[in-house]
Amino acid sequence: MNKKSRLRDSALRLSGLSRIRKQGRRVKPGELPGIEHVAAALIAPAPGSVAISYIDYSADQIETGTISNLDEFLDKPMPSWVAVRWINVSNMHPYVINQFRQHFEFHTLTAEDVLHVTQRPRVESFDDHLFVVLRMLQLLQHNAAGEAKDWTLDTEQVSIFLYDKVLITFQEKLGDVWQPIRERLHTEGVRLRKNGPGYLLYAMLDAVVDHCFPVLEHYGDLLEDLEILTLEYPSPDVLRRIHCVKRELALLRRIVWPMRELVDHLYREEEGRINESTRPYLRDVYEHTIQIVEIIESYREIASGLTDLYMSAVSNRMNEIMKVLTIMSSVFIPLTFIAGVYGMNFQFMPELSLRWGYPVVWGVFVVLTIGMVLFFKRKGWLSAGR
Repeated sequence: MNKKSRLRDSALRLSGLSRIRKQGRRVKPGELPGIEHVAAALIAPAPGSVAISYIDYSADQIETGTISNLDEFLDKPMPSWVAVRWINVSNMHPYVINQFRQHFEFHTLTAEDVLHVTQRPRVESFDDHLFVVLRMLQLLQHNAAGEAKDWTLDTEQVSIFLYDKVLITFQEKLGDVWQPIRERLHTEGVRLRKNGPGYLLYAMLDAVVDHCFPVLEHYGDLLEDLEILTLEYPSPDVLRRIHCVKRELALLRRIVWPMRELVDHLYREEEGRINESTRPYLRDVYEHTIQIVEIIESYREIASGLTDLYMSAVSNRMNEIMKVLTIMSSVFIPLTFIAGVYGMNFQFMPELSLRWGYPVVWGVFVVLTIGMVLFFKRKGWLSAGR
């Protein structure tokens, strides 16, 4: 596999990042705030279109299931043994969001932020709950033509509500990075089962942040391939790919940078929803976010350096071409001069009447050409730049 195909196979198609400004419901200028005026909030979704699941657990007991009748589930009292209830909503719908809003009595503007999936990661504190918005990155691998692997970086907004005993997560679609958390919850004696919803929120943040490292690893491989191609095969297509990587890294920075502020806000939360035993773990997540931001910044510098390297490589390549053309011109200048002299139509030119004049001129041509090539080679001009 050559370097060009390796670059194509290792490239990341950021379909999710390109949708950050496009996906979700647009807010029209002058539109009423809140979710009540949204027409879809009054119409129930089609059966099976919204996936809602729950996990009830305590230190010594756990129960999981799916929710088909949301009103009935919300009206049913929580069992006394439940220490934490995690409700997860995928493929969210305005009607479902409004049902949760009415039951848990969070603000209508917060419900609107859940629906409009173009929010900046942040934390908002209310009297009885915390509202957390973050973006979840997943690196998806697809089989392309032949044996090539095509990577797609997918991103979606996740909205989280943290109450005293309940944690609610809203996702744009099915699939997330929290499957290891679900598996740990089914293991008795783990720390996750012994702590409250604040620790569950930490585990979710930790999983989201840790999934940034595989993404950055692939960007590192991509930049290495781009560096090789820039040196050996500088072309406008390579320059275009470099600019695409720079743009994608800038978008990644826009996603990850607010995460650092988000985790720091949770670490300094003073309402008591984050236990003191959980704060050291949040500090660890905060350090990971700093590390990720530093890696992104270093990759952005490398990408900017590749632009300069490309310009230098193109300039050197142009110099090599000009050197070859100059040497060829230098070889043919004296030959052209001789041919021009004897191409003049004067009547009295002694050499024109010589029997061996024509072979002698060709001999002079050959000797001059060989002599000039040897002279250039002795000076090192023919091997310069190799």
